[in-house]
Amino acid sequence: MKRILTILAAVSIALPLCAQKQKGLENNEIFMTVGADVPMHKGIEGDVTMGIHYGHYYPNGLGFRAGFQYTPTVADIDNHFGVPLAFTFRTGSRSFSNRLESAAYGSIYSAVHDGEDGLRGGFFAFLMNMVDRIELHAGLTPGYVSGVGREQYPSYKDYGGKYWEKTWTEKPRSFSLSADAGMNINFRIWRFDLKIMPAFHYNLTNNYIYHIDKGERGSDRIIRQETRPIRWFFTINGGLAFRF
Repeated sequence: MKRILTILAAVSIALPLCAQKQKGLENNEIFMTVGADVPMHKGIEGDVTMGIHYGHYYPNGLGFRAGFQYTPTVADIDNHFGVPLAFTFRTGSRSFSNRLESAAYGSIYSAVHDGEDGLRGGFFAFLMNMVDRIELHAGLTPGYVSGVGREQYPSYKDYGGKYWEKTWTEKPRSFSLSADAGMNINFRIWRFDLKIMPAFHYNLTNNYIYHIDKGERGSDRIIRQETRPIRWFFTINGGLAFRF
């Protein structure tokens, strides 16, 4: 009898612990991202950006995320290193069968009722209904810009043989800080997520100032000067996450 009571006591302790562990599954994730970082200014090209991130989520959907991100060139200035920190909220997860059922119904409905655009609408409806979770995030990214300004190496353009234009980017400071807001769209495959992550970023520390000088061909006389602080950026990333 004493042995049976001991076994029952051990089981009564182990079951809640197992249940708690099972309930906590997939509250964490680690993921890698690759995408494009685009300054929201005409004439300034973007560059690739890449990162690795860790996220933790609570049962109510709230969570936080931290990571490391590297962009080779931002507005012609090399090597930006950032540490994204964000608070997040994500919707609940659906089973694969529920997502597949919704996707099939949505694609058939669109294909039948959208006329000539039915095939395209049906594919879009199928894809969107296969989304497992949608996540919203907002936070800050402290970072460091190790490159130098391009005052000594400006770019020249010639307009129709009459005018010329000289452009370069000034870097007032190396420490950077941006405010970020965006969303994640997740497509789940077992414990992996395929992510699409659009986001907007506002540079609080004014690290990039774009200069434009315009003049007449054959003369060094400048007829127009412009200065544009580059503060707004848009990123679009794709990622692969593992939940645990």
